[in-house]
Parts: sequence; C-alpha cells; structure tokens
Amino acid sequence: MKRLIYIIAAVLCASACSDAFFERYPANSMTEGNVYKTEDDFNQGAYSCYAKLKTQSGFLITELSYRSDESELQSMAVSTQARYDYDHFLDNDGNSILSNVWDAWYNGVYRCNIVLDHFATTSLDVNTDNMRKYHGEALFIRAWFYFNLYRVFGVVPIVTKVETPATSATIARCTDAEMLSRLEKDLQDAADLLPLTRTAEKGRVTKIAAQALLGKVYLTFDKYDEAEAVLSEAMKDTGYGLENTHEIVFSQTNKMGKEMIFALTYNKSIDMGHGYWHSFTTNDDARRGNPKPEFLAIFDQTKDSRYDFVHGTVTHGTAYVMKKWDDTFDATYTTVVGNDFPLLRYADVVLMRAEAIGLGGNIAGAIPYLNQTRTRAGLTPLTSSDLPTRAAFVQELADERGREFAFEGQRWFDLVRLGLAVDLFKSLGYPINDYNVISPIPRSQLEIYNNDKVLWQNQGY
Repeated sequence: MKRLIYIIAAVLCASACSDAFFERYPANSMTEGNVYKTEDDFNQGAYSCYAKLKTQSGFLITELSYRSDESELQSMAVSTQARYDYDHFLDNDGNSILSNVWDAWYNGVYRCNIVLDHFATTSLDVNTDNMRKYHGEALFIRAWFYFNLYRVFGVVPIVTKVETPATSATIARCTDAEMLSRLEKDLQDAADLLPLTRTAEKGRVTKIAAQALLGKVYLTFDKYDEAEAVLSEAMKDTGYGLENTHEIVFSQTNKMGKEMIFALTYNKSIDMGHGYWHSFTTNDDARRGNPKPEFLAIFDQTKDSRYDFVHGTVTHGTAYVMKKWDDTFDATYTTVVGNDFPLLRYADVVLMRAEAIGLGGNIAGAIPYLNQTRTRAGLTPLTSSDLPTRAAFVQELADERGREFAFEGQRWFDLVRLGLAVDLFKSLGYPINDYNVISPIPRSQLEIYNNDKVLWQNQGY
C-alpha cells in the first residue's frame, strides 16, 4: 500500500509540474484503481521524471560555476558557508549543497524506476510510438541522474527497481565497471526507443540526446573509440546542428533551436520562469570579481565574440545581468524571466568528437572539429603546428570548451575529465588535493546506512 501511495504522489507531481516543463497541461485523474492503466498514465510518469531535473538546477547553474574557475565566492556569510566551502575545496560530509543534490537525484532515480517497473508488468502494448518514447525517456533520465551522481560522488549504489528502504540499505556502492555497464545499457536502449525528431513538446528528448550523453559517458571512462563511434552516429542527425552564431543559441526568439539537444525549459508567460542567473549589483570589475579574471584570460578579448557574452552585462533596474543570460521580465509575471538552461548542445557533440579523436591518438583529425566553434566565434582556425603534443591539444580543448560552455555547468567536470583540475587550482592558490575531484558522501546517508561495507566515505574525507 505504501508503494502505491508513493507512485500516486510521484504521478500527481508530474501532472502538477508538466506545464512548467512542456508548456502544456495534460488532463489527468489518478486514483488507486487506474494507476498505469493507460498510455497517458505512463506519460504522466515520464513528466514526473522530467520535473525532478529542475529540483537542483541551481547546482548546475550556480554551484558548479563556483566549484570551477569561472566564479569565486570571495567572502563567507552564515547563509553562504556551504557554497564558500564547496568553492574553496573545504567541503565536508555535512555540506548541505551535496546532501541536497544526493537526495534530489536519487529521488529522480526513484521516479524513473517507478515508470520502468510498470513497463515490465503492463498489459498495454509497449511498442506503440508513445510507449516507446516514454520508456526511452525514463531510461535516459535515470542515466542522466546516475551519471551526475558518479561525476560528483564517484561510485554510488545502483538501484534499478523500486525497493523497500530496508533492501535499499543493503545495496553497496558499485564499481566503476558496473557504473559504465549500467549507463551504457540504459543509454543504448534509450537511443533505440526514443524518436528521431521533436514534437511540439520541445523539452522532450530524442535519440541524439541519448547518443550525446553516451558519448560523454565513454569519454569520462576513457573509451575514446566507443565515444567516437556513437558521436559520429549522432552527427548524422540532420535535424540538429550548429547555429550560425553563438549568440543565436541563447536568443529568446530562438528557444530550443537546432543546437539545443536537451535543456531545462522555462516559460515566463505562464509564471513558470525564474529569476536572473549570474546577475550583479555592481558593474565594477574590481568589486564584482565574477567571472574571475583568471577564467576570462582564456578568451581572446578582442576577437572572440563569446568574451563579451560572459563579461558584458545588460542593465535592468539595479541588476547587471550577464549578456549570456539576458532576458526581460514578463509583462504580467513581473519577477520572472524565461531563459532555458542547456544540458546538452550540438556544440558539445562536435567538441566531444574532437576529444574522442584527439585523445584516441589522431590530433590532426580532431582539429577540424575543434575549429568549428572557434571559427564561429571569430577566432583563427588552428593547424597541427599549433598543437604539436597531446598536452597542447588537451589544454586547447579545455580552453575551447571553457569559452564555448562558460557558465553552463560544464567547466568543472571538463577539467576533471581532462586531468587538469588539480594542477590548475593549485596554481591559483586553492588548497586542493587529488581526492577533491570527487566530493564526500553526505553524512546523512552514511548514518542511514550505518554500514561502511555497503556505503563508505570517499578517501580523504
């Protein structure tokens, strides 16, 4: 009975949150007698999975910029101690940012498992276009949560069906190989199930999202040949591509354009927007401090069009808003704006393919892909003589990804994946150690499990 109540609660949350994500509010009436009896019930379950993606959006939008070299919290108040500690590699197992992320992302896994459990038992035809889509979405989103849990905390318990709390507490942290296997299977299955093209609900994922995420998974596990293969397939999708300029990607007149593969979408006109991201109360560089000067140094400040996009601001009343995230308040809902937040872009597919080819041993073959975003931004194309060594290629790749995906929640993970994080932050004077590339397991979880053979703390914490 308790399990059924949890299911109803999750599906009802999907109904409440669906308008925010997809700008459409499907009619639905869930009772104990009709849960997961129709295709629309499974649609509501998929909405529930999507809705959870936004719960910790602030971690992706804000906290990861502080963890990276994009931003710095220069002083601490009581209300910002968790952020200050996370920024300065002083985080411990009591950090509230990390415990909130763990709780939210595992709740997202739970929601996906509810949907997937019902696919295993339903009497409905699971091979209709809609049912295949909902099935693929649940697999993709579960993989998204697990991949991010892995990138933040390292190996974690993998739960693939709804379990009782007592059983869940016996599931030990996985191995790296087990995490790769789980992500690979879920994303390969999702790619087979998801549609090729978008519908009117542009926030829903398609096949290329699963392929792009799988490519990033492979790169994270140093599987360069596998990454190149799946990213090559992704780039055959003619429905997606690079926009003509970087700025068009983020234009409010081009929401979910051809470069946006997967994003958190917002609609300010129905009061489903958000406040300004990365806004400041002063436009004085010396006092503002963000973006950090050290981060801005990777830009050619005279030639790269992306420089002004993150350094320049637009004034709205007393707020100075980073141009990248500029928007105006809605006329009716006067405290919200409607920027979408990209989680996967086609530019990422292009630069990941450069990474796969280059780190796979063919730097010359990688350079044409590395140049695509560079030349779009107004920079001179690179040649093999510019990148004579693997180290030079890795540094340029990291810098180009930093310029292209500034303040999109990618920089920290890129620096870790490319092996640059520890040396960079030591050079900037931070007290970072090798173990800081992943974060501590939250104390609250260690206390719940109370078994260090099942859930143990990461080394160094």
